[in-house]
Amino acid sequence: MKKSKYLLKRMWGYLWAHNVYIVLSMVLSILVVSFEGLSLWFSASLVQTLFNPDIHELVQPEFTFSEINNLLKYWTYSLIQHDNPFHSLKIVCVLMAVTFLLKNLFYFLKRLVIIKLNLEVVRDMQNELFAHAMRLPLTFYDRTKAGKVSSLVINDISKIKTSMTGTFDKVFIGPIRVLFFLVMLFIINVRLTLAIFLIFPALGTIIWIIGKTVRRRSKRVLEHTSELFALLQETISGIRAVKMFNMHRVESKKFTATNNRLLWQLQRSMTISAASGPLTEIFGVAVVIILLWYGGRQVLMQDGFGAEDFVRFLIFLFSTFAPLKMLASINNTLQGGFAAAERVFKVLDTPTEPLVEPMGNSNPTLDFNEEIQFRNISFSYPKTEEVVLRDISFTLKKGSITAIVGSSGSGKSTILDLLPRFYTVSKGEIFLDGKNINDLNLCALRELFGIVSQDTILFNETIYHNISYGVKDASMERVMSAAKAANAIEFIEKLPRKFDTNVGDHGVMLSGGQRQRISIARALLKNPPILILDEATSSLDTESERLVQAAINNLIQDRSALVVAHRLSTIQSADKIIVLDKGKIVEEGTHESLLKMDKRYKYLYDIQFSDSSGILSDH
Repeated sequence: MKKSKYLLKRMWGYLWAHNVYIVLSMVLSILVVSFEGLSLWFSASLVQTLFNPDIHELVQPEFTFSEINNLLKYWTYSLIQHDNPFHSLKIVCVLMAVTFLLKNLFYFLKRLVIIKLNLEVVRDMQNELFAHAMRLPLTFYDRTKAGKVSSLVINDISKIKTSMTGTFDKVFIGPIRVLFFLVMLFIINVRLTLAIFLIFPALGTIIWIIGKTVRRRSKRVLEHTSELFALLQETISGIRAVKMFNMHRVESKKFTATNNRLLWQLQRSMTISAASGPLTEIFGVAVVIILLWYGGRQVLMQDGFGAEDFVRFLIFLFSTFAPLKMLASINNTLQGGFAAAERVFKVLDTPTEPLVEPMGNSNPTLDFNEEIQFRNISFSYPKTEEVVLRDISFTLKKGSITAIVGSSGSGKSTILDLLPRFYTVSKGEIFLDGKNINDLNLCALRELFGIVSQDTILFNETIYHNISYGVKDASMERVMSAAKAANAIEFIEKLPRKFDTNVGDHGVMLSGGQRQRISIARALLKNPPILILDEATSSLDTESERLVQAAINNLIQDRSALVVAHRLSTIQSADKIIVLDKGKIVEEGTHESLLKMDKRYKYLYDIQFSDSSGILSDH
């Protein structure tokens, strides 16, 4: 119960951000219920008009609670009574038509307000969740599939939308209608109304039990939907591998199995939801039968309870069942929304990176003037016990090139991830010009770096967009200049739409070497003081490697660079080469000095440049 109240309160916060629409909706709801009540009241007046049209003198009763019903009937008779009973009938019909018309007019206006509220709340929640997801650390994405995040933004918020904004209208107007109709029932006959309250608690208990079960089932449905969404996105993204290895049948079976599990959960959830309506109606019919018997006896016994009062009582009673049934279904919908809200708020409550966004023109900046120092760095990935780096210490001087080599899994790429604070060091410190990078503005720190990695990241956009990504208002001249320096201009000019050519999802329309040169052009345009190169040529053919390496040489001119290289031929001119083995620095020096040591680096060099490999060394 406490969790439901917390979730409801938090969900209400998104609604109250648009309080103008809420207040307007409430006012319109009151008008709807008021005119609905009037239309129902005048409907019962047909009994008096048709079956007892005789003119009688009207006597206004005193204004007491016991006489409110007679007082309302007095005002009604004063309005509709006429010498000609046909004229009285016409007045009743006109009053019913006008009140029904006004009720539906205000209901239409209220729906327009709710639709506007609905759309704006969904927009706000999706914007907030997406913006929050962009600020989450890489550790979150290491343990969360991208498809699950997408499912949260689309599916879960859609569920919250249905729950919160879709039911807000009913949550507010339903109780108003019930309260209004119950007041009228008390006014018409107190004893009959009290009899109703003997049954309502049992009905409420059933609704609560069903709602609790629906919430639990809805959470499982969302989890299975998320799994299906993640599987779909993962399979489509890897469609080339699926086709290459003829895995279409295996993937189809996996999708079918996951979809069947979702179907089973949906079926159980919808079965429980479907049961709430009939159960509510069964209890409602039981109430009606009891009241027909009890109220009918009072009418027949002429116990001060006339036929008109009984008809009016039944009209208001039947009108009460509709909002009660609606509230029962709302409870199920709200519980489903609570299940989605739990998942969404769990992500929103995940701590983000300490990003300080630029305010106006005051963009926080940092300068790199001297050196970067790694001091006694040790690191383990979150929620793992394996130590990836052990006591790493080295210095990157401004204007120098430092290369890191080692076998796979030695921790090379991890060092690169620590510098822009994609991960936080477990032990030790990294200093930029004598300042601990943990104390620096994260946005400003990352502005210092340009990254070119083996896994080139391109967006399903134009070449211009991909090169200028991260650089505001980049002119075409600057983009073309960067493309020339990256040896990319030649193939770009041959494309049908040149810089306006869309590269496809993940740059699928380009070759590996072309994608890499676009990435280098992006780094050139950003013009950062420090470059991070992560095996930028390891997956390229010889010709592409030559073009990319030439582009890298243009890129690193007059810049500081931290380079991870698999092909040792690309880092022979580095000012310093660091050799890693099992997370430790085992050697450090220039290419020539490391060869003379005849240790780990010499071993790696000989493997790549031995005559048996067909690749001749330059030495």
